[in-house]
Amino acid sequence: MKIYKYIGVALMVLALGACKTDDLERDIDALKDRVTAMEAKVDRLNESMNMIRVALDGNKTIQNYTENEDGSYTLTLSDGNTITLTQGKIGTIDEYQEVSISSNGNWVIGGVETKHHAVAADGEPGVTPQFRLAMESEGKYYWEVSYDGKLTWEEVKNQQGTRVYASASGSSSVAGPIASAVPNATGDKFEITLTGSGTKYEIPIVSGLACAITEPALEDGFWIVPTTNTGATTPIDLKGEAVLISAPEGWTVTASIDNSNPTTLSVTPPNQDGAEGIITLQVNKGVYWAIDQIKVRSKRVITSLKAEYELGDGFYIGDELVSKETYPGGTLIENGGTISKSGVHFIAGGANISISSNLATTEAPLVIVGDDPNNPPTITLGGCFLSSENLLCKNVKLVRTGTYMFNVNNDVNKVIFDQCEIELSGSFGYSTNSYTIVDFQFVNNKVKFTGTAGSLAGGMNFVNFANVKITNANISNNIFYSKSDDTSARGQFFTVKETAIKLENNTFCNYIQNPQGIKAKLTGDWSVRYNIFYSNISVASNNTSYLIWALEGSTFPASNDAFESNVAYNAVEENATVWNVFYFSTSSGTSSEIPDGYDLKSRIPQEEESPLQIVDWENGKFVSSKAGYGATIE
Repeated sequence: MKIYKYIGVALMVLALGACKTDDLERDIDALKDRVTAMEAKVDRLNESMNMIRVALDGNKTIQNYTENEDGSYTLTLSDGNTITLTQGKIGTIDEYQEVSISSNGNWVIGGVETKHHAVAADGEPGVTPQFRLAMESEGKYYWEVSYDGKLTWEEVKNQQGTRVYASASGSSSVAGPIASAVPNATGDKFEITLTGSGTKYEIPIVSGLACAITEPALEDGFWIVPTTNTGATTPIDLKGEAVLISAPEGWTVTASIDNSNPTTLSVTPPNQDGAEGIITLQVNKGVYWAIDQIKVRSKRVITSLKAEYELGDGFYIGDELVSKETYPGGTLIENGGTISKSGVHFIAGGANISISSNLATTEAPLVIVGDDPNNPPTITLGGCFLSSENLLCKNVKLVRTGTYMFNVNNDVNKVIFDQCEIELSGSFGYSTNSYTIVDFQFVNNKVKFTGTAGSLAGGMNFVNFANVKITNANISNNIFYSKSDDTSARGQFFTVKETAIKLENNTFCNYIQNPQGIKAKLTGDWSVRYNIFYSNISVASNNTSYLIWALEGSTFPASNDAFESNVAYNAVEENATVWNVFYFSTSSGTSSEIPDGYDLKSRIPQEEESPLQIVDWENGKFVSSKAGYGATIE
């Protein structure tokens, strides 16, 4: 609640005031008591609203109840949930919202009819308002209400359109939404009477009747069920005489009653991605029924990319569809095999293969795919890829101990690496030739620079194509990192003759872009943003990292957001890395078209706290804690 923010401020002010110790302690205790009372007030109001929902829906019964010393009741519902219910006026200085239901079936809050349905209408279920208190000033609170499960909030307004406050002093009070809540004379029903309308509802009290689905982890309100033969299960509590199951078309659902123990709900979805629906369980005991339900969504699980290929649907590497039609002739390579020519090669899950010499893609595209998405193979490269045709790699671990892994020896249409782990002792790409790559995509990868022993290993270039034009380059959602948390790598990150580049949502850990970062004639609608630069190494020399070296003739986007929205963090103070936005040297051909008024010596904003959670440096597991920045790789 918003109240917590103000409570913290109030406590701080009290702590700093020139009061006697005893007075200060009494003031703090009084403030804590008021906070506790307000939290209880909000909880009681929302419990009442939840109970009204139960009464309106009529799909639950009460297993048992107890009466508490303060006159409230604790109810255990058939779905296993408990509600503590306080009736009538609550307290002597609390102003509550009068709640009723209009003749149109809408909620009426404080005498004002809302547009939100209390009961189901036009196939849409009714909503349950939830309330909270927000602080306007010390001791003055006003009501807010949510109609979407506490996702958004709005002020409660009276008939004059002004805020409705909860009184902090005085004796006036308004009854809560439930005027009375008591068991009937025979003890087989619980009677709920609303304050605003006097409407009475009866909820059956049925011992031994339960229908409760213990919710698994939900995603957007759905239970995500994999499309495997085993499907998924979740615990349930079914007690009664018989169970009826309602499931979406194509779903297989089983459940059974055990009046002594919890049982299991088993669910198998159809073999398609994104199939949605609602599973409903109904259990009866005599004439009474208890109901519970859960929303489900299927998630198609791919265990073999070659199988997807053979089925004809294919799959994507970057934005390129790989299927039998677009890239025919796919074969499977088992553990211990090799690749000696172009073609479409699937490598068995977990396999180890080696390529002993340079592999040229001259006569046909080269497509290398790890067959099992959850168990990538490892390829040890004794040479490099020499590309003049499309080069596509997906879901493989590539280990190169030589000086570079990729060379261009002709014009190439597409070079795409997607979901790969790459271990380099030198560069990823190197070429002195003057060719063109039309489309370069490097997405969802991890790149580990091993280098040599020492605190700073030089020559760790990513791409050094000084004479190559890359028409469009997309380098997004990757992690670039040094081999350990006590070493650092530096090198030219992306040197090309000319490019329209998109460098977004990447994470750089102990990788210094020195002597330059992106060095190119920048064209088109390029962007360098939402990247995280992290270092925990103290480096005495070559510790300045440059993000952009814009060569003569470069053009700049209309908005500086295209290259200003990046963040950096140094975990050390001594000899910390300097994170610059631009490399500037007129003698080196730096563009004269950098926007006027932009400080060429400006630095990437440095965070006060680390924007990364280091999970496993050795395996490149870094989790961004700054929303919208850095890579997201599972």
